[in-house]
Amino acid sequence: MKISDAVFGVILVVFAAIILIYSRTLPTLPGYAYGSGFFPSFTAIFILCGGIALAIRGVRERQPLLVLGEWTKSLRLISNICVIPLSIVFYIALSDTLGFVLTSFLMMSGTIWWLRRKILSTVIVSGISSALIYIFFAKMMLVPLPTGFLGI
Repeated sequence: MKISDAVFGVILVVFAAIILIYSRTLPTLPGYAYGSGFFPSFTAIFILCGGIALAIRGVRERQPLLVLGEWTKSLRLISNICVIPLSIVFYIALSDTLGFVLTSFLMMSGTIWWLRRKILSTVIVSGISSALIYIFFAKMMLVPLPTGFLGI
């Protein structure tokens, strides 16, 4: 699948404009000519210039806005792509209720099973990965993770 440079250029221009507008609301430091909005504004200007250049190139080359690849004709391949955003939505929706460990285990299990279809390795990899991620972030880095009804 190929999306035209003109479309990406317009997206970048809109994104840069939002950053520029928002960065003007950030506070300035007393005694300094610039504040916390300086770097986002500076970066947004480069994104804006790149977006304009992409949009102009896309229009000049008269590229079609969207060209679908052969893989888009396969329902299985499309569903493989959709499983990742759906698992993220699953985590956002249920992590406070179920807790990090259980939610990440279910999320990884569902994703790995969907892509590989091997239940034993799915459960082993998901369990070990969830435990290691929990230990690293919650215990070593002291990041507060959702505990859920299990209290973990």
